[in-house]
Amino acid sequence: MRHEAETEPRPGERPGAPPAPPGLTGIFLAFLKLGCTSFGGGTAGWLYRDIVLRRGWVDNRAFLSMLSVGQALPGANGIKATVQIGQHLRGAAGAAIALLGLLSGPFVIILAVGAVYRGLGTHPLVQAVLDGMAAAAIGLTFDTGLRSALHGARKPAAIAVTVATVLCVGVLRWPMFPVILGLAPLSIGAALVERRPQPDA
Repeated sequence: MRHEAETEPRPGERPGAPPAPPGLTGIFLAFLKLGCTSFGGGTAGWLYRDIVLRRGWVDNRAFLSMLSVGQALPGANGIKATVQIGQHLRGAAGAAIALLGLLSGPFVIILAVGAVYRGLGTHPLVQAVLDGMAAAAIGLTFDTGLRSALHGARKPAAIAVTVATVLCVGVLRWPMFPVILGLAPLSIGAALVERRPQPDA
């Protein structure tokens, strides 16, 4: 029973052999759709839902690793994750195509919306639509963070680092960079200790 539970695929991971990497056209169209539909920010959440859960191009472990690396680098998390996913799928060409697809749609949309917003920006209906989009983006971001926490829920060190990060950044409002500098070495050291083979009892 225990062996079956351990081999059962996690959410976002498909059983059996991993699917073949998509072509450049498929990558472009997928990220074009994401760019046109991921309103209000929270791109990382949209990426997780489409690329990991729906398409199965990247598994949970790889996606969370990319997200973790991106958190330590400057820039928008969605953009960094897009580049890493594209590179993971098709190398440098995949990274460039994924980024182009993600940004092309929003570039055209924002020009059109900007023109409309100049005349209708103060209308209550427009404000309600924007509030709804923002709420959806917040929910997706929360979902991604919750799944990340559950992924390491069986590891006490991961839980401790998560709680410390939330406390320092979310509650105490400390700057992100010093928090990363302080917690990253502790997290890496704890992960290395947990990965060491345990001696037989």
